[in-house]
Amino acid sequence: MKNFLLLPIVISMILVSCSSAQKATEVNATRVSVAPYIKMNCQELATEMNDLVRAAEAAGAQVDSEYRSDKNAELAAWILFAPAAFWISGNQEETAKLASIKGQLEAVQEAQKINSCVR
Repeated sequence: MKNFLLLPIVISMILVSCSSAQKATEVNATRVSVAPYIKMNCQELATEMNDLVRAAEAAGAQVDSEYRSDKNAELAAWILFAPAAFWISGNQEETAKLASIKGQLEAVQEAQKINSCVR
């Protein structure tokens, strides 16, 4: 009986640990040089910031969508055919794009501070 109670816990741990997919909130920014943004005036920086925020929101939604899809596929693979779970790719491409956008956002914010732009 004791082993029967441990089985769901072990299966849950295996399911959670297989996929490398990340949520958008777990993605860290990739460092981007502030140099290209320092040459911009405050209005250009504000426009760039707005564009990047929209791009980050879209990329974040894509990352989260891929995350959910990956987790669902992982669950189905473990239930139907456990070895297939090892072929789940994750969402590295989407997270890399989001990390880059987050880095650009940080660079624009830094340029705004350097250029004394009021935000």
